[in-house]
Amino acid sequence: MFKLLLIISVLITTSFARAPFLSQGLIPHYTKKIAQNWDDSFLELTDKQKIKLIKIRQNTMSALGKIKKTLEPLEKELAAKIIKGDEAETLRNLVKKISIQKIEATMVHLRCVSNTQKVLTKDQLQMLPSL
Repeated sequence: MFKLLLIISVLITTSFARAPFLSQGLIPHYTKKIAQNWDDSFLELTDKQKIKLIKIRQNTMSALGKIKKTLEPLEKELAAKIIKGDEAETLRNLVKKISIQKIEATMVHLRCVSNTQKVLTKDQLQMLPSL
């Protein structure tokens, strides 16, 4: 009974939305902050910047959505197998598949940050952490 509850708990936990990135919390999420302050007179985004930022955000979210569709089942499979009692070494290939997806997601995030930095002015970039 306890094992069944543990399996259910892990599967529920893994089904909640989690960022698929490596180095979580260390890389800024510029587009999220920008979206929250889109029409803020303090940030002063131009119409030209907004068009570019929307495209960056759309490309990023689309790419991450595809990665998450692949990543989530792999993580659930890993959780189920380890709880079932599979030996750690037998899960190496599955862990590699998961890590490859997380690397791809991190690269998408890094490209998003880099592309956003190219669109914003130095003053706008300096302002983002305080928003």
